[in-house]
Amino acid sequence: MAGVRDLGINLVASVLAAAAAWLVQRVVARRRLARMRGFFGLRAGVPSLLIVGKHWSSPRVASVHRNDVAALVELGAIVKECGARADVVPAAEAPKELGKVTEFCVGSTESNSRTTAHLAALLPGVRVVTYGEGGDPVPFIVGEERFERQPHREAYVLVARAVPTAHPIFLLIGQTSLSNLAAARYLAGNHQELRRSYGDQSPFCLVLRVRQPQAYGPDLVELAADVTAAAFGDPPPAAPVPSPRRPWQFLTGRR
Repeated sequence: MAGVRDLGINLVASVLAAAAAWLVQRVVARRRLARMRGFFGLRAGVPSLLIVGKHWSSPRVASVHRNDVAALVELGAIVKECGARADVVPAAEAPKELGKVTEFCVGSTESNSRTTAHLAALLPGVRVVTYGEGGDPVPFIVGEERFERQPHREAYVLVARAVPTAHPIFLLIGQTSLSNLAAARYLAGNHQELRRSYGDQSPFCLVLRVRQPQAYGPDLVELAADVTAAAFGDPPPAAPVPSPRRPWQFLTGRR
């Protein structure tokens, strides 16, 4: 009889322990989800925008590079986990409004006109040099720092959150499409650490370095610099324009 009673007590204790563990896990999961929603400014059932630039070599407006598609998948998973809705929009069809919903903007200024507008309006301290300006393909200048891409060895990508309204805008501005994907994975994998550093409302701007992309793709990523103060501050000085030379100066090297 005592053995039956002990067995019953053990069964009840096991059920109570399992129920307590399930309840704790559920509470932890709900808190984690609430923190994630707070960081990204997402709510259940509320729409968000995923704005992506066009494939640089394609004449079609809606053509997207496969690495940018993969970046959208990473960002879409974030939105889905938060219970929100993701609306994917080409940059050329972006709505003429700001801060109505949470926005993820993927791509550099050459492929994404929305990025150009956001840099000018929200991150005045960031300058992206384009091919047309005669520099190395899209180096970044943030304040007094310059981040140069070294083909096949390393590339850089900006990951920023601007908070013009209650709905944040996340910018992923890479020197290559592969670095855009690296930024999306970094944001998905490190949002808890970023929240501990910046909370839910503070803007931030980070420069990530993607090392040996030919060998490791988007997987070998490290933080190169926190440039928040410079990015949201004054615009960097424009590159100096060389003085015109007279024909004879090309021969002598004198001015």
